[in-house]
Order: sequence, then C-alpha cells, then structure tokens
Amino acid sequence: MLINEVLHDVRFRSFFMTGNLVCEFLVLFFNVSNSGWVSLTISEGVSRFLKLDSDPELLELSEINDDFAYPIKSLSGLDKYLGLKILSVYEYRISDVEEGCIGVYLNFGSCGLSVIESGECLSVVDDMVRFSDSKILLLEVRV
Repeated sequence: MLINEVLHDVRFRSFFMTGNLVCEFLVLFFNVSNSGWVSLTISEGVSRFLKLDSDPELLELSEINDDFAYPIKSLSGLDKYLGLKILSVYEYRISDVEEGCIGVYLNFGSCGLSVIESGECLSVVDDMVRFSDSKILLLEVRV
C-alpha cells in the first residue's frame, strides 16, 4: 500500500475540546501515487494504515460547531518529502511486547520521517529517532 509509492500530500486531524487543543496530531493522512489517501493511527501498541475511499477534507476549527472538534489541516512542514518514493516502512517496537508499537518510520532512502505515539497523540519527527532504551527495536513491516 505504501512501499514504492510517491508521497504527494500529508494532512492531519487534531482534537479540540471546548475550543482547547487536546491533541495536535491524532491521525495522519498520506496521499500516495497509487493507493490515494491512507490514514495512519497508532494506539494501544498497534499501528494501523487504512486506505480511504475519499479525501480527508480540509476543515478549520472555526467551521465546526461542537464542543468536540476534529479539524483537518495540511501538514506543510513535511514539504521536503513530497515527490519522494517511500522505500520501506518500519515500526518502533518494544521488544518482547506483542502489541508494543510506539511509532513508525517511513524510509525515503537518503532521509526519513518518524511518527511517534505518546499519550494517544502522535508527534512527527524529521529523521529516525534514536531511543536511549535498548528494548526499542526498529522492525520492517509490509503495508
């Protein structure tokens, strides 16, 4: 689904409660050359990539009339990855834990992008993350 596909766009869904930001990156959306839009969530030790049937429509917080708001925005900070081919995908996993995924790494060859889960929210990190805990491994996955 992502391997050998070119990245065209990245969007993210946030979570606001009564106008206050709870989680900036709740879900990431990748637009790739063949599969179209693919969502990424990481929760409870499991990463999930899901091919979407339609575009995640851009939606500003001001357009939502609810105490629980989930706006979607473009992630322009990752523009340097647009047009690059995803060569492989890895999970950051806690060794000896069945559902021990704490993040993913997208390998573009000469560079890469990490998405790390902490407290049910995601953070996006330019490049590979080096953890001081030796129990965290980087394992290639097929998506």
